[in-house]
Amino acid sequence: MDDCNGPNTFIATRKKTVAKKVNSGMLTDPREYRHQGSNAMPCISIGIQTEQISTSLSTILKGNISNNVLNLLLMTVKNNNDELNILARLNVFHRTDSVTLSMMKQYQLPQKEHLPLYNIVCGPNGRVAFLFADRYHDTWCSHNGIIIFWQRRITDHLVLSSCPTVLRYGPQGLIAVGLITGHILIILNGEIISTNEVHTLSVTSLEWLYPLQQLVSVSLDGRIIIHNLKSTILEEKHSKLITVLNLPRNIRKSNATAKYIGLTSLCVAKDRLFIGSEMGAIWTATLPDLAISLFHYEIDCIEAVAHISNYTIIITSSGKINFSKNFKMLFYHEL
Repeated sequence: MDDCNGPNTFIATRKKTVAKKVNSGMLTDPREYRHQGSNAMPCISIGIQTEQISTSLSTILKGNISNNVLNLLLMTVKNNNDELNILARLNVFHRTDSVTLSMMKQYQLPQKEHLPLYNIVCGPNGRVAFLFADRYHDTWCSHNGIIIFWQRRITDHLVLSSCPTVLRYGPQGLIAVGLITGHILIILNGEIISTNEVHTLSVTSLEWLYPLQQLVSVSLDGRIIIHNLKSTILEEKHSKLITVLNLPRNIRKSNATAKYIGLTSLCVAKDRLFIGSEMGAIWTATLPDLAISLFHYEIDCIEAVAHISNYTIIITSSGKINFSKNFKMLFYHEL
């Protein structure tokens, strides 16, 4: 240190400090313990009072079933099965592919002149009648019409003095045939048992009235006639002449009471008749007094009138078809 030529620096020594110890304390309140409790939340319940469904135990009645009831049930089940088997044969006609028809029987007509097939009429127990006649005639009929009767492979024919216009199967095997000459034939077992001259012009429609043995006919002479069948002869019971006065005013062309209206079609609906005419008017006639009232009219000739299950169907000569239900007109369709 003595050899240092620089300035001298004096560094004083630090005094020794003595740490003082201080005793201090903290005064606190004594700890208190408190026990608190809470009530449980009350459970709220809501009830709805309803009526109790009363149930009763089914009681089983013991008894004996007669044999007649059992036989009737078995017969009903058997008949249902038989009907299903019969109807199942018709399913082939609902197929979309082609259906082949096979010839069952061929019959040669014993006639010199070739008359066209005029109508086919089906009767009970599989009976079918084929009417061969000319549809239109200029003056009188000079043809010999033919009716072929077919039933269960048995074929018979009947040659007439003129062309047949309508045929209806009746009770007890009777057949009524109307001719273009105005006559009505009663046929039984393929034989003519009576010829009745009842109209002056062509018979256009016939209907049997059940359960009475009565026959109602209409003709182009404008007359509606209800006949009683006594033995084999037709006797007139009620008659009504339809004239121009029975037409509605908008299609009536004259007021001549003697001018009749030709009637073309007829059908039976419960206790009344539906009658169509050449002038397009359709009347209803009550049975048996034949009280006439206008039902409907068209501008064309009425070709046919039919009544099926509360529906009345009207076909005109122009191909128009009208439908009515419960004697109220619904709609029409044109072919």
